[in-house]
Amino acid sequence: MKYFATRNADSRETKTINDQVSHYKADTLIRNKYMTYEYDLHESKEEGRAEGRTEERRAMAAAMLADGEPVEKIVKYLRLSEEEVLKLRESSMESATKKF
Repeated sequence: MKYFATRNADSRETKTINDQVSHYKADTLIRNKYMTYEYDLHESKEEGRAEGRTEERRAMAAAMLADGEPVEKIVKYLRLSEEEVLKLRESSMESATKKF
């Protein structure tokens, strides 16, 4: 903990770590790869969040369709395309007919 407060490498272990960190900070190729990795990680998280929001909207749309809400209202409030809502309605109708 003392090293983090003073940045003074007073033991062999902290000196080794400090040397490695300094090396990686100075190496532009490694830094570029790391920054690319960080960017890709951030992008994949954002894509995952967007996909999760879309799936949640689809689930809500399916529930609204089951309650008899009009397609136009679902499109307006959930920001899904009319085509997507119609597909959800068709798939829910197919599921209902398969049960019987």
